[in-house]
Amino acid sequence: MSAASEYNEIKEQLNNVSEQLNRVELLLNNSMNQLLNKIDDSNRNIIDLFKSRYTSLADDQQQSSSRPVNALLIIDVQHDFINGSLSLRKCPSKHNGEEVVPVINHLLDSIDFDVVVYSHDWHPSDHISFFDSLHLRSQYLTNDSTPLADLRPYSTAIFDIPGVARMEQILWPAHCVQNTSGAELHPDLKVIDEKNTRNISVIHIYKGTKSDIDSYSAFWDNLKLSETTLQQQLQKNRVTHVYE
Repeated sequence: MSAASEYNEIKEQLNNVSEQLNRVELLLNNSMNQLLNKIDDSNRNIIDLFKSRYTSLADDQQQSSSRPVNALLIIDVQHDFINGSLSLRKCPSKHNGEEVVPVINHLLDSIDFDVVVYSHDWHPSDHISFFDSLHLRSQYLTNDSTPLADLRPYSTAIFDIPGVARMEQILWPAHCVQNTSGAELHPDLKVIDEKNTRNISVIHIYKGTKSDIDSYSAFWDNLKLSETTLQQQLQKNRVTHVYE
């Protein structure tokens, strides 16, 4: 068969397929028109009502999603950091930590935050950050760490704990031990009730809860091996702006 003959045969086959597709399209259009004609006026009214309500709902959702959702993070305003074992007064700066309390309270009273987060340092009694717990992990001090005999409160030790990781750790006085008065929020701090009438979502985050790893951040432990639920809860509340 010559190339010209083969071309003409393929062209004829394509024309046949095109005609068949046109017939199918015509049948579909006729069927659709018949179906639409069966919808009476009352059904059309129901459909129109549904469309109008759906459009209104979509507009409301769009407006809601475009409105900023603000969260205030209140980090570790606890007794031990204000007046207790690790208070700012005992640090070289000699600052009065209580000065932050009225400032935070004023923010809570004057600004309608959508979400308020209270973080809590919440350590077990044998926590790795406590100088008094150093003897429990002395075997994990690395060769390049300050020797055990030379370590003091506020010194930095280097641990390599199996199943955790190599880490540098400042040895603090014991503080914010779970279920002790030192771990309580400052008594003058305004703590919003979770069932408040202002529709504020209140979140409490407990960090530093594992014995062998510290957590300065309200989001992650210091080695970023595990995270708190804070990020997840901020996303759940559709938070767009975070203030700390």
